[in-house]
Order: sequence, then structure tokens, then C-alpha cells
Amino acid sequence: MAIQRRVAHLVLNPVAGKGRAVIRRKDISAYLQGQGIEVAWHITESPGHAERIVSRLPDDTLIVAVGGDGTVHEIAAACVGTRRVMGILPAGSGNDYIKALGIGTTLERALEIIARGKVRVVDAGEVNGVRFNNGLGIGFDAEVAAGVADAPAYLGGFGRYLWSVGRLLWGFECHKARLKLGSRPEITAETILVAAALGTTYGARFKLTPESSLDDGAFDVVWSEGVSRMEILRLIPAVLRGTHLTHPKIHFARTAKIEVLLEAPTPAHVDGEMLPQTRNFRAQVLPNSLRVLAPHNLRSGIRQ
Repeated sequence: MAIQRRVAHLVLNPVAGKGRAVIRRKDISAYLQGQGIEVAWHITESPGHAERIVSRLPDDTLIVAVGGDGTVHEIAAACVGTRRVMGILPAGSGNDYIKALGIGTTLERALEIIARGKVRVVDAGEVNGVRFNNGLGIGFDAEVAAGVADAPAYLGGFGRYLWSVGRLLWGFECHKARLKLGSRPEITAETILVAAALGTTYGARFKLTPESSLDDGAFDVVWSEGVSRMEILRLIPAVLRGTHLTHPKIHFARTAKIEVLLEAPTPAHVDGEMLPQTRNFRAQVLPNSLRVLAPHNLRSGIRQ
């Protein structure tokens, strides 16, 4: 799918990745202008600002997220269901979504894709009226995501995620839940987490749903039975390798719709951004609703 690249609207989060994108701003402008692309910069000032900026731009606009997964999340939400195209220049600590897109984590590679990549149409998700692009996590996963904000910044994205996991291990609890996966019979579980993913990774390196595809019209859903602290410690290396789905207490399914009914209000997040705690989460795939720039020769994440 072709796209007019006369102008690129770059939405910059100045605090992402310790401000690394601000340092490279002149280099980014010089490269794109050298490719014949006019650059318009928009600087975010607070959470939610990126989504508001993009919502005011017309359709058929190229929007480039310059930041981390939070910035991508906001911009994707404003692009879903429109003809806007989202590109990504990674400047955060996790950069999970670009892994599913096959972009990689280097700025130079990402700039090449902004200039010469291919527009691909992928799925998005929606839970309780909130749109998301990478994944929904309920329970332990969300508690870890919330704890990352308190971790020392010098640890980096992956280190901060591990720090949060370690802190939670001493006080985690299982959640009594009922899962409705499409038209299948209801499942009862006492679980530490339920995840419904479009992308492949969480927390920078955790391959929670390693075979997930961004354009197959379904979530990859993972949930656990009740597990002990020692079982979690043994599962962490398996999740890093993406081999945990063979564990007898880990369950997997694919579905376009999921409803999770919990005994008590439970933490949840989408794309690392916290949701209001509630007892009932209803999520569905929004198929073919988001236009993104990706490599021409994509090895994983999106079907050819």
C-alpha cells in the first residue's frame, strides 16, 4: 500500500528514554529532509497529549511516534479507524510494539522504514472502550507494569521490569476469575494473570505470546492456574525464551473476543498504561483497523 510522504508529523515525548530523542532531533530532521520529506514537530506536554495532537490532524497524514510504548499507544488510539498512517522512531525503554512490527530498536533502521517502508494494515484491540495496539494484561502483569514507575531509572527498561517482578513476588495473590473466550464454554480459574495480546513481547524482553500475529483477527490469550512463588521464579526464564506455553499450569487460546469476570476489582493495563480497576473486562479485536509503516521483508509479527 502506497503513502504520500511529503510531510511527516513527528510527535515527540521529550522525557522518553531519558530525553534521547531530543538529543537526536536535528539528526532526525536532517535525514528525513534529505529524503524529500518535510518535517513538522509536535512536542507532548502531559499524558494524553499525543492522542489529542493526532486527533486534530487530517486523515491521510503520516504520524511518527518519537517515544516509547506509551507514546505509541496514544498515537495508535487516535489512528485506529482512520486513514492516518503511524510510523515509529523508538526512544523509550521497552519498545515492545516495534518488535512485533519487525522494525528493530535502532533509530537508523527505523528512519529508513519511515522513508521507504511499506504501509501494512493490522489489528487493534479495545477493552471497556479503551483502544490498544499491543496487549491487555490483568492481574500480576498489570501490577508489574504499575511498579515499573517506581523502579530506579538507571536499571533501564528490562531491568526496571525485573525489579518490579522481584518486589511483587513477596506479596502477590491469585485472582478468582471466569473467562469467556468467544463462543466457548466458560472457564473458571484461580489465576495470577490473564493476558490478551496482539504483539509478541511485554516488558522489553518477555515473550509472553511469541507466536502472536498483528493481522490474524485474534488475540493470543494466556492465563495461569494458581502458582507458587517458586513456580513463578522458574517460569520467568521460560517466558524470556518464549517456551512457557508448554508448562502444565499455563493455558493458551486464540479468540477475537474475551470477557474476564473477577471476584474483586483487579489491576489491569493496556500497552503498559494502567486502566481503572474493575471486576469486568470485555475486550475485542478491531480487525484491519490500524495502518502502520513496517519493513518490506517482514520476518514475523505480520503475515505476508
